[in-house]
Amino acid sequence: MRLWRMLLILSLVIGISFAAPVNLTSVVPITAVTVAIFLAIMSLLGKTLSSPQLDAWVKTELRELIAGVILVVIVYTFFISSKGVSAAMTGSGDYINESVRIINNMLSNESVGYDRAMHDIIKAGTKIRAAATYAPYLSIPLWYVMVVYSTSPLSGVGLLFSPLSAATQGIANSIFLYEGIALLLRFSATAIPAVLLPISLAFRLVPYTRKMGNTLIAVCLAAMVLLPFSVIIVGQVNKIIDYPQAYLKNSQLNALDANTWAMTIAEPFCKIMPIRFILSLNDFLFSLVVCGPLLLIPVVGAFLFSLCQPLMQNTVYPIMMLFLQVAYDSSLLLWMTAAGEGKAYANTAFEILNPFLAQVNNLVLLGYIDLIVIAIITISGARSISAALGGEWYLAGIQRLV
Repeated sequence: MRLWRMLLILSLVIGISFAAPVNLTSVVPITAVTVAIFLAIMSLLGKTLSSPQLDAWVKTELRELIAGVILVVIVYTFFISSKGVSAAMTGSGDYINESVRIINNMLSNESVGYDRAMHDIIKAGTKIRAAATYAPYLSIPLWYVMVVYSTSPLSGVGLLFSPLSAATQGIANSIFLYEGIALLLRFSATAIPAVLLPISLAFRLVPYTRKMGNTLIAVCLAAMVLLPFSVIIVGQVNKIIDYPQAYLKNSQLNALDANTWAMTIAEPFCKIMPIRFILSLNDFLFSLVVCGPLLLIPVVGAFLFSLCQPLMQNTVYPIMMLFLQVAYDSSLLLWMTAAGEGKAYANTAFEILNPFLAQVNNLVLLGYIDLIVIAIITISGARSISAALGGEWYLAGIQRLV
């Protein structure tokens, strides 16, 4: 029952903290005064009933109340008002914003950040996919049948999709985790001093919820101090190691473009709208577009159209399309065999992506190590503070994260 009671109280408190801005600091002195009045009444009742057990209990609880008030004074003096202890531990007066800045730099650094690595992975994957799906074809119309031949000369580079996908997943996980820590830091800076910590101290002052209050105080102090402290430590450690350089230069990204003369030779046919329109027509429509103006000629227009239309449909259009296909595929054949560009592109893509993916893997691994260090420092510190204050040594729900 203790586990579910704690989880219920935490869920209610977190819900309150996300509501309208509220400051529950006044709850602490009100609770202290209320408990003192309650103990005075119980002391008077014990003397009236001549109960030594009740008198002993009141004296014990009075000492605990005084210790709780001293704890409240210490917490607000060193961790809320002056932040001296926190600044001494973290090296920064505004330690929470400093830790948020470190995480933002890890994510959005223009050179070695996680966002830059994700951006380059997406761009590289787009270029590799464009090259791998390049599939020209050759159509040879015969008398009764048509022979169609198609090929994908660069389909082999599609094998690079698997490591790119794995790298994308790893980078995405790291980004989500770091964004979550940044959110927890902002939550700690706003909700804990105003809502969670006063409620935790109030629970500490009440005799029947003292142990739970000590545990909540430990969690609050760990989130306010140890979490940013661990982030700052991780940021300093990352400065002294060989930090992974997981990014691609513009020249490397440009080299991933297949960008071959065999592929771009047909570019004018795609950009010039009249040519593009004519090539999009079939043989019958092509003959109508070409020969249609002859119908405007008086008297002989219909005769000329009857001569032009079958000639364009059955002879000129097939020869024109065959010539374009042969010219285009001949250039492709020369690009693949004589120049060896297909193999050269595969080698270039591998030489660029292999070291880049290795650096991405190192960056993801370093991110996981950093997150483990942050979790160990924060959770172990919360456990130690809880045990020192007399709270629960086993932090329900959080213990399983270690």
